[in-house]
Amino acid sequence: MSAALSLPPLADREPVLSVRSMTVEYEASRGGLWSKPSKVQALRDISFDIRPGETLGLVGESGSGKTTIGRAVLRRLDLADGRIFFRGRDITNVRGEELRKLRRHMQLVFQDPYASLNPRMRVLDIVAEPLIVYGIVKNADEARDEIGELMRLVGLPRDAHDRYPHAFSGGQRQRIGIARALALKPELIVADEPVSALDVSVRAQVVNLLQDLQKELGIAYLFIAHDLSVVRHISHRVAILHSGRLVEIADRDALYDNPQHPYTEALLSAVPVPDPRTQRARKRLIYRGDIPDVAHWPSGCHFHARCPLATERCSLQVPLLINKGEDHKVACWHR
Repeated sequence: MSAALSLPPLADREPVLSVRSMTVEYEASRGGLWSKPSKVQALRDISFDIRPGETLGLVGESGSGKTTIGRAVLRRLDLADGRIFFRGRDITNVRGEELRKLRRHMQLVFQDPYASLNPRMRVLDIVAEPLIVYGIVKNADEARDEIGELMRLVGLPRDAHDRYPHAFSGGQRQRIGIARALALKPELIVADEPVSALDVSVRAQVVNLLQDLQKELGIAYLFIAHDLSVVRHISHRVAILHSGRLVEIADRDALYDNPQHPYTEALLSAVPVPDPRTQRARKRLIYRGDIPDVAHWPSGCHFHARCPLATERCSLQVPLLINKGEDHKVACWHR
């Protein structure tokens, strides 16, 4: 790869993406033929920034709303409240041709490399498709040299573009998906569980590839994942999502070494440690209680029914995400 792109320190960079008080609602099924559809609040009051060349890891259990955040950021979903800014521009209500042009700068890497590639298309056609859609080239053959360079960039042979997806392994298919996302030279990539469908032996290769591409191209990532060890490896900052709300955001090392929210502590206690002695000596935090139902969020803090620190205030008032020092934000009344 070429020399890494020179960027100022992360703290000095203007955010490429800013989300402010984002709330997303889904329409639930009707209770009867004549009844009005009800609303289900999937996300509430989500705020964060991502700077050029930065990776924000987004962690939470299934159903917490991680993918919904990614779809909302890419403007695949409308907001019930809040604002989304891209490069300082409010894109919350962008529509039509203006939205199509915007999406050139914001791309997605899918979770399943087997389902996200059309088996009837050559790799050349798959990667060239966004270039043709945006009028950069007239046909796939015109982009052959550029796509050959993309193949090299993601660690595949230059002649890979003449084959079909079935000729590649899962890790190689994900590299093709990454090449397709890079074709339009985006500033932001939403990576939604990009390694969860891959063999453990190739996950590190794909994660390292994403890091190398970030250093060379200065791309910002919203990295959505369950695997906390992978998130620690790739992320600069980490955001913890629980039941549609952010409960903690901090620098990677600060969050892993000194978690503040009880939910974050429970998640990190479940991460296995390679050393058997250390693993046996660790305390596993398992909080009893019912996991909140997305259709019936509880009042106050959504974690209060399972939290060992909960008081009456926790069940009545929603804790705000407050900076506790050194850009470590926590939403907890008792921390």
